[in-house]
Amino acid sequence: MHENEERILNSWNQNALSWTRVIRYNQIESRVLVTNKSILETLTGLNPTTFLDVGCGEGWLCRELFAKGIDGWGVDASCALIEAAREYGDSRFLVSLYSDLGTQKFGNIDRFSCFICNFSILGQRDLTDIADAGHRLLEPCGKIIVQTLHPSTACGDTETADGWRETSWQEIGNEPFHPAPWYYRTVESWIEEFCTRDYRLLNLREMYHPVTNKPISIIFVFERN
Repeated sequence: MHENEERILNSWNQNALSWTRVIRYNQIESRVLVTNKSILETLTGLNPTTFLDVGCGEGWLCRELFAKGIDGWGVDASCALIEAAREYGDSRFLVSLYSDLGTQKFGNIDRFSCFICNFSILGQRDLTDIADAGHRLLEPCGKIIVQTLHPSTACGDTETADGWRETSWQEIGNEPFHPAPWYYRTVESWIEEFCTRDYRLLNLREMYHPVTNKPISIIFVFERN
């Protein structure tokens, strides 16, 4: 594992309790106003029968989908976050590195309709590991749905080439957060990297703040060839 990937995992284990409180008490405005609804709308529009939430965190999205009658699992590399996800009594959460996804067992589900990666592709290797797992775990024509920061939000006035960045934990309640690196990709890189791994782009949506009209996130839907 690359040094920065190790830093990401260590940081999220340290941030798990703070992150859980922030999510459960709706302390991130962009998620409340824009991105939570956007990922749910995208998913339900695809009408999946099963899902794998890759990088599920404390499990909010899984619980929303379970409540809609959609079967699935949540996975995260952080043991602390998976412990938080299981607090509501559902056992469909698993600790796993992304590189190990293809060898995991998910109850009676052998193949998934879709993978969900909601702000969870953070390392340079993550995309490759998830794409490879998709060829093992996705149904034919299965989808990978990715929501990530909009490029203009992610980089601001800085250089927009692919590369490692440092997390800026600003305006997130009153919780302390341990910083971590993350790997930035341009829109072109997202598309090219999935396409070279035998996926095709089905849809791309840009999400905007309803009041300021500033770009918040971008959602890609890729289909396995």
